[in-house]
Amino acid sequence: MSLKGHQERAAKIEEILRGIFIRVKREGRKVLKDFPITPAQFDVLQILYFSGNKRMSDISRMLGITKSTTTGLVKRLIEAGFIEKKRSDEDRRSYIIQISKEGTKLIKKVIEQRVNYLYEILLELKSHKPEELLEMLNELLSAMKKSG
Repeated sequence: MSLKGHQERAAKIEEILRGIFIRVKREGRKVLKDFPITPAQFDVLQILYFSGNKRMSDISRMLGITKSTTTGLVKRLIEAGFIEKKRSDEDRRSYIIQISKEGTKLIKKVIEQRVNYLYEILLELKSHKPEELLEMLNELLSAMKKSG
């Protein structure tokens, strides 16, 4: 296959993955309608759930937003009981942000919603077995992790 053919195939794969991501994300966000949380606040929760405790500056950097915006998001999440702010053990002048039990419950509900959505879609697949799809996606993710 020519270089142009590979680039066209890569563009099509990116388009398909983007479409999948958007739909899975949208399905998971349906859960948020029942909670006092915005999508931006949920992004903070996801960072804490999947990456562990963070400083405010870490959250700002990971989301690509200003520290003042992060401060507002964190403040509202603390007030809603989804996260907690504690003094750092290493540097008593700084704070560590961690997800609370309520925040963890919310994340798990969203993941459950996403899994159920994917389960229903996979039941409709006729041309491929879910195992084959899983193997191909794992291979793609492994290659991405190796490249950085």
